Amino acid sequence: MYIYIFTLSFAKKRITLKLNECKDLILNAINDINDGISFKRDKKSFQIEQFGENDLILKLTSKNQLSNPSRSISALTRYLTTYHLDVFESLLYNKTLFSIKMLSQENCVSSIPQEMSNEDLLKGMIDLLYGYTSISNSDTLSRNKTIKEIKQLVAPYIKG
Repeated sequence: MYIYIFTLSFAKKRITLKLNECKDLILNAINDINDGISFKRDKKSFQIEQFGENDLILKLTSKNQLSNPSRSISALTRYLTTYHLDVFESLLYNKTLFSIKMLSQENCVSSIPQEMSNEDLLKGMIDLLYGYTSISNSDTLSRNKTIKEIKQLVAPYIKG
């Protein structure tokens, strides 16, 4: 699981609307985005960590590493400007609603379950061997090393 933490503020400066005045609209937008096909398919989700008067802290979690995680925030801009244009149109600056700053990025490796079914193991192996799309060179190296280690472990059990 990959976790990205951002701080968002309105891109346009010198505005009278405070971010916390739109809290309900933003929370509803995040719920709808998380329930959407794209986020479910990619196993991503947004969560508000903190709401301030002029900024908010947004957590993005993803099953896979994202090459440009801040691009996922465009879903929030699209939603708010599509469904609440009357509120947010005057806040757009260069076709964007938010100024985005990444605060942190981390990879949380979940612990391997002690009891994994054979079916889950087989699905994981197929994903590793054939369904894995790498983002970075380090991921590719790690994947190749893992495949090599698995081959060494199963070699004595495969009749050749």
